[in-house]
Amino acid sequence: MDLLSQYKQEHPEAFQDKKAVPLTDEYGRVYTGMIGLVMRLSGGRIRDGRTASYALLAAAAVIVVIALYFFISGIGGGAGAPLPYEQTYQPKP
Repeated sequence: MDLLSQYKQEHPEAFQDKKAVPLTDEYGRVYTGMIGLVMRLSGGRIRDGRTASYALLAAAAVIVVIALYFFISGIGGGAGAPLPYEQTYQPKP
Protein backbone atom coordinates (compact mmCIF):
# COMPACT_ATOMS: atom_id res chain seq x y z
CA MET A 1 0.00 0.00 0.00
CA ASP A 2 1.44 3.37 -0.96
CA LEU A 3 1.51 6.42 1.30
CA LEU A 4 -1.27 8.33 -0.48
CA SER A 5 -3.85 5.57 -0.19
CA GLN A 6 -2.88 5.02 3.45
CA TYR A 7 -3.29 8.73 4.17
CA LYS A 8 -6.68 8.73 2.41
CA GLN A 9 -7.86 5.92 4.67
CA GLU A 10 -6.58 7.58 7.85
CA HIS A 11 -7.71 11.14 7.01
CA PRO A 12 -10.71 11.11 4.65
CA GLU A 13 -11.71 14.67 5.68
CA ALA A 14 -8.60 16.04 3.98
CA PHE A 15 -9.88 14.95 0.56
CA GLN A 16 -13.40 16.35 0.79
CA ASP A 17 -14.27 19.48 -1.18
CA LYS A 18 -14.36 22.55 1.04
CA LYS A 19 -16.50 25.53 0.18
CA ALA A 20 -15.49 29.05 1.16
CA VAL A 21 -17.32 30.21 4.27
CA PRO A 22 -18.93 33.62 3.66
CA LEU A 23 -17.74 36.43 5.90
CA THR A 24 -20.49 37.46 8.31
CA ASP A 25 -20.76 39.82 11.27
CA GLU A 26 -22.50 39.37 14.60
CA TYR A 27 -25.88 40.29 13.07
CA GLY A 28 -25.67 37.69 10.32
CA ARG A 29 -24.99 40.09 7.44
CA VAL A 30 -22.84 38.59 4.70
CA TYR A 31 -20.02 40.72 3.33
CA THR A 32 -18.57 40.04 -0.09
CA GLY A 33 -16.52 42.06 -2.51
CA MET A 34 -14.18 44.83 -1.43
CA ILE A 35 -15.59 45.12 2.10
CA GLY A 36 -15.11 41.42 2.71
CA LEU A 37 -11.61 41.61 1.29
CA VAL A 38 -10.68 44.48 3.61
CA MET A 39 -12.12 42.63 6.60
CA ARG A 40 -10.19 39.49 5.68
CA LEU A 41 -6.88 41.25 5.01
CA SER A 42 -7.01 43.37 8.16
CA GLY A 43 -6.13 40.38 10.30
CA GLY A 44 -9.11 40.79 12.61
CA ARG A 45 -8.64 44.51 13.31
CA ILE A 46 -11.66 45.45 11.18
CA ARG A 47 -14.68 43.48 12.34
CA ASP A 48 -17.71 45.23 10.86
CA GLY A 49 -18.76 46.58 7.50
CA ARG A 50 -18.94 50.22 8.57
CA THR A 51 -15.28 50.30 9.63
CA ALA A 52 -14.29 48.53 6.42
CA SER A 53 -16.19 51.13 4.41
CA TYR A 54 -14.38 53.92 6.25
CA ALA A 55 -11.04 52.23 5.59
CA LEU A 56 -11.84 52.00 1.86
CA LEU A 57 -12.96 55.64 1.82
CA ALA A 58 -9.73 56.74 3.53
CA ALA A 59 -7.63 54.73 1.09
CA ALA A 60 -9.47 56.29 -1.87
CA ALA A 61 -8.94 59.79 -0.43
CA VAL A 62 -5.21 59.17 0.01
CA ILE A 63 -4.92 57.87 -3.56
CA VAL A 64 -6.76 60.93 -4.93
CA VAL A 65 -4.49 63.31 -2.99
CA ILE A 66 -1.37 61.56 -4.30
CA ALA A 67 -2.72 61.63 -7.87
CA LEU A 68 -3.51 65.36 -7.59
CA TYR A 69 0.00 66.01 -6.31
CA PHE A 70 1.48 64.27 -9.35
CA PHE A 71 -0.84 66.04 -11.78
CA ILE A 72 -0.27 69.50 -10.35
CA SER A 73 3.49 69.26 -9.77
CA GLY A 74 4.18 67.95 -13.27
CA ILE A 75 6.04 64.85 -12.19
CA GLY A 76 5.99 62.20 -14.88
CA GLY A 77 5.86 64.36 -18.00
CA GLY A 78 3.07 66.68 -16.97
CA ALA A 79 2.92 70.46 -17.52
CA GLY A 80 6.58 71.04 -16.67
CA ALA A 81 8.07 68.86 -19.41
CA PRO A 82 8.60 70.48 -22.82
CA LEU A 83 6.90 68.91 -25.80
CA PRO A 84 9.11 67.49 -28.57
CA TYR A 85 8.03 70.04 -31.20
CA GLU A 86 8.92 72.96 -28.90
CA GLN A 87 12.52 71.82 -28.81
CA THR A 88 13.01 71.79 -32.59
CA TYR A 89 10.59 74.49 -33.78
CA GLN A 90 12.22 77.82 -34.64
CA PRO A 91 9.97 80.55 -35.97
CA LYS A 92 11.04 82.28 -39.19
CA PRO A 93 11.50 86.06 -39.05
